[in-house]
Amino acid sequence: MKNPLKIGLAAIACAALTLALYRGGASLPAVAQTDSFSEGQVKSIEKIVKDYLISHPEVMLEIQEAYEKKTEAKRGEAMRSVMPEFYKTLASLKGDLAPLSVGEGDVTLVEFFDYNCGYCRQTLPELLKLMDSDKRVKIQFLEFPILAPGSAEASKVAIAAAKQGKYLEFHKAMFAAGRASKESAFKVAEQIGLDMERAKKDAASPETEALISKLSELGKRTFVDGTPSFIVGDKTNPGAADYDQLKQLVDTTRKDGCKSCAADASAPSGSGVKDEKKS
Repeated sequence: MKNPLKIGLAAIACAALTLALYRGGASLPAVAQTDSFSEGQVKSIEKIVKDYLISHPEVMLEIQEAYEKKTEAKRGEAMRSVMPEFYKTLASLKGDLAPLSVGEGDVTLVEFFDYNCGYCRQTLPELLKLMDSDKRVKIQFLEFPILAPGSAEASKVAIAAAKQGKYLEFHKAMFAAGRASKESAFKVAEQIGLDMERAKKDAASPETEALISKLSELGKRTFVDGTPSFIVGDKTNPGAADYDQLKQLVDTTRKDGCKSCAADASAPSGSGVKDEKKS
């Protein structure tokens, strides 16, 4: 059985030395079999790699950036492959999700978010700016509490607020309140004037719990592994986004249409995400 340490060191050494030789314009020697390295050779390789990386620390950043780009590309491809099913599920949840949406328009921007997500809090003003500047965009918020138990409690109260027609008001106030928890969520609910008896009942209802579970499962099936994550038509944007990025997603979808929406021929008209231009 081959020594994993030797194989790993050989791989790193080859990568580092290849890059060094490439930058220096030298030709590449034949690579020896990793299982033929002696312990002394392994130590020599360790020193070569260490010395090279100390002299060229930017290589580690290049490797990390390349890895992130490759991972993100694979993730985006995986998400796009399930978009028709994603829209079909949104259509089936139309009645439940309508109170969690804002605006009516020809393009819908979907956001998976968590009330304890700092990047979600950072992105909210950008999202509100888009809503103010583009009256033809619809925002569909999807509760996706993955960061802490308090996130799920806040989501339950948010759904209760939606049932009283105050979802966006609660949404903004909850992010402004800081860390989300059951206590802070009900405090916000009281501050915005909810019927507290009804809110507590709705937040604790099996229907509310079921909706959060369905959205959690939807996120997992759509390969959403962090918040915020935006979906507009066939386009995805994981992570924080500024106004220009969000606007570009909307404008591109308005121009090119949504093939994934069109592919779901079974979805009823006016489903969770409007059928942008069919193509």
